[in-house]
Amino acid sequence: MTGPSDRIGTELLFENDRVRVWDMVLEPGEDSGLHRHTSDYLFVYVTGDNELEIALSDGNTIRQRCADGQTAYWEVGAEPGPAYTHTLRNVGTRTHRQVLVELLGPSASQESTGRPETNGRCE
Repeated sequence: MTGPSDRIGTELLFENDRVRVWDMVLEPGEDSGLHRHTSDYLFVYVTGDNELEIALSDGNTIRQRCADGQTAYWEVGAEPGPAYTHTLRNVGTRTHRQVLVELLGPSASQESTGRPETNGRCE
């Protein structure tokens, strides 16, 4: 079995020494594959009202429905935990798209809470 990938999106859009920008497009039933976040990051959903399932590496699963513009910022901490290794599956009926931005370099926090700061557009 292969370990988690560092590719957190389906297409790398831009990269320099400070940021890496990814596009993530998932058709209904499609998943991202197991991947891990090792840098602080933020994402913005540009597809509204679709249902997603997040399967965490610790065995927990989260289902959520989010509106267009859902934005979250995550600090992974010095040693990213299980919340940062997961698979995202589109369990909705529409194409899901989000843009992710990794902030390269050390995390802004020594420890991670495993919870993001968000604008609250998810159920």
